[in-house]
Amino acid sequence: MIINVLSGKGGAGKSTVSASLAALLAESGPVVAADCDVDTPNLGILFGMGREDFEMSPVSTGSKATIDQEKCTNCKKCEGICVFSAIDFSGEKPTIDKYACEGCSACQLVCPHGAISLNRVQNGWVGKGAKGKIGVATGLLRIGQAGSGDIVTLVKEKADLLQKEINAKHIVLDSAAGIGCPVIASVRGSDYAVAVAEPTPSAFSDLMRAIEVLDYFKVPYGIVINKSTLNPDFSKEIRKFAEEKEVEVIAEIPYDLAFVESAVEMKPVVEHAPQFRPLFEKILEKATASAKC
Repeated sequence: MIINVLSGKGGAGKSTVSASLAALLAESGPVVAADCDVDTPNLGILFGMGREDFEMSPVSTGSKATIDQEKCTNCKKCEGICVFSAIDFSGEKPTIDKYACEGCSACQLVCPHGAISLNRVQNGWVGKGAKGKIGVATGLLRIGQAGSGDIVTLVKEKADLLQKEINAKHIVLDSAAGIGCPVIASVRGSDYAVAVAEPTPSAFSDLMRAIEVLDYFKVPYGIVINKSTLNPDFSKEIRKFAEEKEVEVIAEIPYDLAFVESAVEMKPVVEHAPQFRPLFEKILEKATASAKC
């Protein structure tokens, strides 16, 4: 079973929820936690893990354009074709800004002289580690590189292999923020999603967008309102939205310094502050029950 935890907005608490769900599942046997936030992976930190606890391998899922200066006639056919403004015409002949290039191949297609080519680049790393009964799959996008969605796909493949390796029944996916390629890549194929939101206008707006992604892929889900006591009025707005969507608010997690302390101590909340276990047990119970339906 694959449980996906997403939020739409960064900092809403999805990694906090993911870590606690994985910790609870680990009490019954091996479990895999997959960090699909490859731009800023931090799930391992909440299990007390550092870089030395992971076996990482370089991956190449992206390409960059290069211009052969000898073949280039400066015809400027490629001028204006790059929507990322990665082609620099300030010199005698155009050059490619490697940080702006997304490897879309538009410039290569319009070049009549075959002067532009696409070359694979090492754009990230994928790896695995373990903390007790929790196997962790993770990935990291290299700074200035594109292809985060592809790296998320590789992280999920690593999680599948790890699941077989340790004989785990469940995978908990900690999705990226937003609704872009890495989120779409992580959501696809999930059995159930936990949509986490803070009671703020921006988090609520992003939640609605994230739910559109879940609806598109027909993934059943429930809503968790994190830090619900910070803005009771807006928590009420989220509950109203859920009622209109006929979606259950499966838990409301109050704001408490214990969550900050657990992050500082690099522990899941359910281990640092057991008084919150019932909330996460309820989330887990709902997720597993819905996936069986």
